[in-house]
Amino acid sequence: MQKNYRGSVDLVNSNKSLSALANGKLELASPADRLSAVVINHIIGYLIATPFYIYYTISICKFLGSIDPDEADALDNIEQLVQFFLEHFFLNWLILPLTEIIIGFTFVASIIYTIWQICWMTKYGQSIGKRLLKIRVIRTNGDNPGFIHNILLREIVYGFIASIISMMTLGFGTLIFLFIPCMVFATSWHRRTLQDFLADTIVVKVK
Repeated sequence: MQKNYRGSVDLVNSNKSLSALANGKLELASPADRLSAVVINHIIGYLIATPFYIYYTISICKFLGSIDPDEADALDNIEQLVQFFLEHFFLNWLILPLTEIIIGFTFVASIIYTIWQICWMTKYGQSIGKRLLKIRVIRTNGDNPGFIHNILLREIVYGFIASIISMMTLGFGTLIFLFIPCMVFATSWHRRTLQDFLADTIVVKVK
């Protein structure tokens, strides 16, 4: 990587350091597209779980409204409160036919969504969000990352590292990973996040 006379990064020569960008035919995905793809993927995940959240919220509101005030006043500590909640609501709610249907639907839909994402990321280097925004993940040499780089390294290993750091810092380390998406604005790093560095990948536009 070279610098011009002002000391700033020369992006033309910087791109040549990655063989996938050397011929100038590929263009890095914009920060807006990358972040929007993440948002789309999360929205889909939330939509899948929405029926469960709505049903659970309505159920617990009805339960809270049915509690005898005198019975609630008799609960002296958190242990009694938890036991009361389990015995009088949760265990009964869990075996209701409608509860089983909604939990089953949410579970199956989540599995299908996860498998769909894994298959597309492995085959095309695209999640649903990335496909909608016409961007994809490739190796720095231009190859398809496949399962090893896109799923194992980019998602599982990254998630494992984040979990370990979070546990070792009593959760405070998680705050560091909130800033990881900001790396997509660093053109001197080819807009690569920590996941990209772990998996030797970049995200480009699909022409």
